[in-house]
Amino acid sequence: MSEPKKEPDQPTLYTPSEVAQFFRVDPKTVTRWARMGTLHPITLPSGHRRYPATEIHELLKLGTAKEPADPRPDDDLVPGLRALAVLQAVVRDYFDGDPSAVAKALGQA
Repeated sequence: MSEPKKEPDQPTLYTPSEVAQFFRVDPKTVTRWARMGTLHPITLPSGHRRYPATEIHELLKLGTAKEPADPRPDDDLVPGLRALAVLQAVVRDYFDGDPSAVAKALGQA
C-alpha cells in the first residue's frame, strides 16, 4: 500500500491585531511599519494582510536581546519598549544609525 500524501506544513501567520498585541502598539502602527518596509506581510487573496511568525519572533528577540545602557527597574512595564527596539533597529539598518537622517526623511529637520 502507498503512504497517504502528507500535507505540506503551512507557516504560522499572525493578523495585524495579533502583531500589535505582541509589540503593545495600535494595529495602525503595524500597518504603518508594513508600508515603511519594516515588516513584510503576506497578502491573502481576500486582500487581508498576515505576518509570518518567524519574522515577528525575530523582531521580538531584537527587542529583548540586549540590556539597555541605562536599565530602569520598571522597564518591563514600559508598553512600547519592544516597539522602541524595532524603531531603533530601523534607524540602525536603514539610516546607518543617524537619527537626524530619519528626521530629514520625515521632513522635520
